[in-house]
Amino acid sequence: MDLRAEDIAWDTPAGKLLDHLARSLPPQPSLEITVFGSAPLQLFFDRNFLSADIDLFPSEESYDFLLDFVEKHELDQSKAQFYIQVCDPNAFRSARDWMDRANSVLRCGHTFRIPHPWDILTSKLQRLDEKDIKAFQLVIDRTGHPTEEEFTKHLQKAVDLYRPKFDEEGSLGDIFNNTQLLWHTLWKKSIDVRAAIIRPALERSRHDYEAGDPSLKSRLAKLRYPGNNPK
Repeated sequence: MDLRAEDIAWDTPAGKLLDHLARSLPPQPSLEITVFGSAPLQLFFDRNFLSADIDLFPSEESYDFLLDFVEKHELDQSKAQFYIQVCDPNAFRSARDWMDRANSVLRCGHTFRIPHPWDILTSKLQRLDEKDIKAFQLVIDRTGHPTEEEFTKHLQKAVDLYRPKFDEEGSLGDIFNNTQLLWHTLWKKSIDVRAAIIRPALERSRHDYEAGDPSLKSRLAKLRYPGNNPK
């Protein structure tokens, strides 16, 4: 499913608020801002797919600046009914190559990066509440994709999401159970997450890792470093 920057509906509530942010920001520093959550689905598919906020994040270096700017211009939750939530750059977790599919568009000297809908959906698997299920249904109803097979392969690229989390991340939800719930809801069947997603992804990674020069270890073992040579 190919989406272009030209497909973004800037006349939607999310589009208008992002445009307002872009016009309000000073021209320098030029920011790169990634928009995630539900807003991209509104921008691409349905202006009525609303959320209370727009989730976005800048680069690590620009985080404090943008957070302070949004608060001072009363665009945050404490002042606006439809508000901007400036998130930590680590808040968006999806397939490892999500940036390769993202659309980037320049607005008033600032770059807005919109991840591909499949990557937006992948990030929602960590929570998967009722609205997140509706997001999957919206994308599939409008495009016919992703199919079960397509999304299985896509999640293989997000295998790191299935790794054990720190204790402090407990509130993120159980992505194993959420994946199984998603399959029951969308495709009316069960899924073995380890067999269908985790093992194929790890096997491919292991194959790529082992494809190097097999003589490398033996050649390294024969190296003599300065200071270690016998006299």
